[in-house]
Amino acid sequence: MATPRRQYARAYLHLLVLVLLPCCGFQRCCAATQSHPIDEARLLLQIKSAWGDPPVLLAWNATASDAHCGWPYVRCNRAGRVSGLYLADVNVSGPFPDAIASLSRLRHLDLRYNNIAGVFPTSLYRCRSLKYLSLSWNNFIGELPADIGVGLSASLTTLSLSRNRFNGTIQPSLSRLHNLRFLRLSNNFFVGTIPDAIASLSRLRHLDLRNNNIAGVFPTSLYRCRSLEYLDLSMNHFAGELPADIGLGLSASLTTLYLSRNRFNGTIPAELGELTSLQDLYLGNNSFAAGELPPSFRKLTNLTALTVWSCNLVGDFPTFLVEMPELEILDLSNNSLTGSIPPGIWRLNKLQVLFLSENNFSGEIPASIARLSTLIDLELDNNRFNGTLPPELGKHSLDLASVSVDNNDLTGAIPEWLCNGGNLYSFSASSNRLNGSIPTGLANCASLSKLRLDNNQLSGQVP
Repeated sequence: MATPRRQYARAYLHLLVLVLLPCCGFQRCCAATQSHPIDEARLLLQIKSAWGDPPVLLAWNATASDAHCGWPYVRCNRAGRVSGLYLADVNVSGPFPDAIASLSRLRHLDLRYNNIAGVFPTSLYRCRSLKYLSLSWNNFIGELPADIGVGLSASLTTLSLSRNRFNGTIQPSLSRLHNLRFLRLSNNFFVGTIPDAIASLSRLRHLDLRNNNIAGVFPTSLYRCRSLEYLDLSMNHFAGELPADIGLGLSASLTTLYLSRNRFNGTIPAELGELTSLQDLYLGNNSFAAGELPPSFRKLTNLTALTVWSCNLVGDFPTFLVEMPELEILDLSNNSLTGSIPPGIWRLNKLQVLFLSENNFSGEIPASIARLSTLIDLELDNNRFNGTLPPELGKHSLDLASVSVDNNDLTGAIPEWLCNGGNLYSFSASSNRLNGSIPTGLANCASLSKLRLDNNQLSGQVP
């Protein structure tokens, strides 16, 4: 007969078994539903196979499947689960492998610069941890799914789909990706307008819609994107006047604004001068009404690039521009500007590119332009400049690569120093009244691939 103590012990063990058995069953169930690291190695091999076993993935092999976290282009978390695939520019081609979407802990997927084709892979909706997704520079086609913003991970901070062949409209559901910081859809075939809903992306810092077929007026709904730092709407079909309050409406944090190659008209708003954080302002090739560059632009002291080519500008060279110490690129070409280049141009001691061609500038080219030690590209053609080329042009500009002064009224000799840095590849000075001989320094310039000196008064032998 069992003692009370033995009966108690037996009952306790029975209870313990009843408690532990469901737990063990639950653990087995969980293990069955979540991919084991060894299974993820199998998934990686399926990805490799879908792309035709490219040589670049030779190290992905079954004999080393227990060490897949050490395979090239693969990153794992501390638990040994694949968290990142860094496959940019590895020259893989073929369809998007659905096996990628079975990597349930994937946070970072970078497939830029490859030849992957097909429609947008909705299988990625299964990657609920995904934060970074780049499919740019591939051959994806078709419309983006209407539910893309609902299907993709709510944790997504970067969505980059540039340089594909996507078409259709920009899906309003993208506004559901509330954590999105970077949205890049450039160089596709999107049509329609920018959905107002996009403006609800309060964390959005970078919006790139360059080179599509998007139309409409400037989207003032973007005023609600208070974190926006980069906005590129260039090379589209936007039209109408830029809003007068654009400089007050857009984010004060904006550093880059690209609006070139659209159909904007009206005047260039003076309020753009209120965007004092701007570093790059591109307004070229629009249909603005004739007018001067707004004097309020003098407040844009952080500008490194200002391009206003083909903007119907009139008046003299805006002298306040020589007071912008950070300028590296200045493009005023193809306007109706008059007067001369200010002698103080030398103050732009970071200037690399100066484009003043296709205007009505006159007078002498200031000798001080030769003091621009960082100058790389100088275009002054198709104006009415006279006098001589600065004799020391190129002496201090060791990176000088291209000089164009065609169709002016220049006289005197060709500067000896043009190829002083050994980087000059183009010198074009046709249709002037230059005289003398071709200098030895130019004749011996090994980097020179383009030389135009026709319609001048040069003498001597051609070296």
